[in-house]
Amino acid sequence: MEKQTFSVEDISAMLNDIKTKEPDVCEAIGMVVKHIHGTYSDKYAKGQDMGIDTKKMLYNKDGGKNINEYQVARYLQRYVTKGTKKSGLLIDLMKMIHYAIFEIVRRIRAGQLDFNEPAV
Repeated sequence: MEKQTFSVEDISAMLNDIKTKEPDVCEAIGMVVKHIHGTYSDKYAKGQDMGIDTKKMLYNKDGGKNINEYQVARYLQRYVTKGTKKSGLLIDLMKMIHYAIFEIVRRIRAGQLDFNEPAV
């Protein structure tokens, strides 16, 4: 299956449409984008200077899927768990979404796209 390509203008137009129809959804998307953007200068990005490329591991065709699924489950579990100082934190939803995006990117790079998946 061929991957879809979106220009910045295409994405901007879609976001403007979403903002018109559901402003809070657009706000949430903006928060996720800001979170992801912040990771390009965080401690993990700095690890690349030392030869540790964690994103390469996440995008790996063979092992990345397991890492990404684990991280999505980990942050979702931490979010829904009650009674701890890390329960219900918005940042965990951001991290969960980020790892889900890593998995989508891994599938794009591995050529594992199927736009004819069955409806559920």
